[in-house]
Amino acid sequence: MSLMEEDTCSLSDSSNEEDDDIESQLVKKSSELESELSANKYLYDVHIEVINVYRKLSDLNSLREAYQRFHKYFPLTPQLWLDWIRDEIRIAHTPEERRTVLSLFEEAVEDYLCVDLWIEYAQFSLTLGDLETTRSIIEKGLTYGGLHASKGGLLWDTLREVENAHASLHPKDSVEWANQLKRVAEVFKRQLSVPLLNMENTYEEWREWSQTLPDNLIDPEQIEWGYKKALQLLETYKPFEDRLDELSSADAVELQNVYKEYIKAVKDPSTVICLYERAVVSLCLTPSIWEDYIKVAFKMEEVALRVSKKALRNCPWSEDLWIIRLQILENYKADEAEIVSCFEEGLTSINPSPPLEFWCSFLEYYCRNCRDQPKVDKLFSKALEHVQTVDPSWKLSRWYARLLASRGDLAEARKIWSDILSDPNMKASPNAWLEFTNIERQYGEIHKARSVFKRALSACKDWAHFIGEEWMLFERQIGSLEDVMKCSEQLKKIPRGSQVATESDTGHRSGNFKRKHETTNGEFNSNGTPTFKKPRVEKEKAPVVVNKPIEKDPKCTVFVSNLHPKVTEPQLKQLFPNALLVSLVVDKKGKSRCFGYIHFSKEEEALTALARDRTPIDGRPVFISELKSDKLETKKEFKYSTNTEENKLFVKGLPVTKTKEDVEEIFKKFNPVEVRLIFKKNGQSKGIAYVEFETKEEARRALEALNSTRIDDCELFVAISDPPKPSQKKPDETLEPIRHSRSRLQVPLMVPRTVQIKNISEKPTQNDDSPAKVKKSNADFRNMLLNS
Repeated sequence: MSLMEEDTCSLSDSSNEEDDDIESQLVKKSSELESELSANKYLYDVHIEVINVYRKLSDLNSLREAYQRFHKYFPLTPQLWLDWIRDEIRIAHTPEERRTVLSLFEEAVEDYLCVDLWIEYAQFSLTLGDLETTRSIIEKGLTYGGLHASKGGLLWDTLREVENAHASLHPKDSVEWANQLKRVAEVFKRQLSVPLLNMENTYEEWREWSQTLPDNLIDPEQIEWGYKKALQLLETYKPFEDRLDELSSADAVELQNVYKEYIKAVKDPSTVICLYERAVVSLCLTPSIWEDYIKVAFKMEEVALRVSKKALRNCPWSEDLWIIRLQILENYKADEAEIVSCFEEGLTSINPSPPLEFWCSFLEYYCRNCRDQPKVDKLFSKALEHVQTVDPSWKLSRWYARLLASRGDLAEARKIWSDILSDPNMKASPNAWLEFTNIERQYGEIHKARSVFKRALSACKDWAHFIGEEWMLFERQIGSLEDVMKCSEQLKKIPRGSQVATESDTGHRSGNFKRKHETTNGEFNSNGTPTFKKPRVEKEKAPVVVNKPIEKDPKCTVFVSNLHPKVTEPQLKQLFPNALLVSLVVDKKGKSRCFGYIHFSKEEEALTALARDRTPIDGRPVFISELKSDKLETKKEFKYSTNTEENKLFVKGLPVTKTKEDVEEIFKKFNPVEVRLIFKKNGQSKGIAYVEFETKEEARRALEALNSTRIDDCELFVAISDPPKPSQKKPDETLEPIRHSRSRLQVPLMVPRTVQIKNISEKPTQNDDSPAKVKKSNADFRNMLLNS
């Protein structure tokens, strides 16, 4: 063997060894990824990585299984479908394998609208030699994508090419040839009636082609009329298409706004459906765009069922989408088994769980369609057990109690209401008590309703006058004279201060109810009616409250500030129902100083109260902080970090109407951990927020996607959180002068003003070298005046 041959063999061996090493690494990598997927099937990126590894290994069977598993849990993007189908086409040789490819195309076009996918589908069907199949595929594609203003023309061109090719197979001037030319002309006519970009080129093609046609084959005036009308519509569509072309899928908020404006400008229902199909390709993880799409398609059974199913494959965590799916199934008379299956799947998918509103929608279906009362009762019991932690207003229990009362089972309904009113928050709610009285009045007994009114008066002392008025209206409508008098006696026991306060809150003026406070003097007019005289009512002076030192454990006390001047201690008591004492600090005139102290029996309760910081009362966020026993010794520390935090974003330029939930929705795609809005003292948003993420990579992606985007005509500024460091004055630093409003003089701090003015008015000492100024006499001034 020669030296050159030996070198060639050694190079070949080393190359084979390197290939073996790469292959072994890929096999090892695939096994590791398969282990991750066996533990959690919902790892999207891992599915992508597994597919890439099997493609490098050329393991077609494993690649096919990886695609099938991926598609089971997620909708595939158009590009993933094209890659999978092209791999299958390369190995499809038998008729059965080709039919498998056709079924893959059918599944692919159901996930998302993609014109390229439809064109490839049509081209593959041509290889099967069935012209009618190809026509039906293209026609189906035109139904979804033929109105796509920017790419729909490609589908129309494909159909024309197919029909032209078929026309060339027939002898010229034959009947088949003439019929085929009519087909081509009909395609031109349909295409030119649709507003598509670059349709001017299609029109030129039509004019050139029509010159070769026999006379009277088609009426050109109809095509001209449709073309002009489509051009007018295209002028409306072009600005939106230009904006969409400039935006990328990362600009999710702006992209959604453009699509919404575009849809409002379009009047054709088919074009609206096409626009929604285009929108959900880029905004597939935005539940709100799916909701809008389903509402438009709700009255179209086939479209509504298809779109709601697609929406849940993209956003399985959305409770609202599952509710709409249930409503669609019920509206189109789906059987009970399908609805139950949908509900069970939704329970395991919705996040956060448990879903209260989803349970309510499911129970609505059974209340409307099921006559089996024990079955409905069993479902309500299961629902109450499932959602008890997420139903603070007892919505489900109140509904069930009303349902039982309507059936006549008042004993069970009263038992449920007893549980509801055992909750301190519900017990203090006048609306809850009035709802209970209405149930007793409508389904129960009148004396039971009176009993509930009496209990409500003692339980809701802050709303006693309001409840009393409702009770009096009840007695005036239903009760006897004796009942009205008894009610009146009960209402007189309501404290006067509570009554007056309630009247002022509800907008009543004492002048409108003069006779309410008048009493008879025992005399009668000539017509027999008693005369009235007004009792002299002395004004009650507001009691002067002296703020005594708080003799409570500071660890069990919190300090509240930024209160609205009209906030009362009972309102604070509602916010802190476990408080032992609420102390609102007032001045000598009895007016609130907008801060106070809340005392608790346990330190844990005080810590729980701190979690309610910035809860709004009367439109202003209440600042809740720990009580400092000695403010002089305690150094104020800023609550939040002042260092650079790469996992937190600073957002400026938000519309002041946006709430915390709105900001969370804007950043929802990037999984924010915490959103903190900045407010003014009056509770109005400053349009500034801090958004914290789990990792700095998520924060960086959100920054790149949302910076400089527009929301409600406001441009967002998004940056990494890097607050300025607080300035610290040195002990020996010279105090800066302050500027007084009535003087242009700058007076140093802590210096008496008279001294300062005197010092400033002093003349500076003159140098010895400067000439001394000579005082002028009256004669000098007289001479100056005469000589001027």
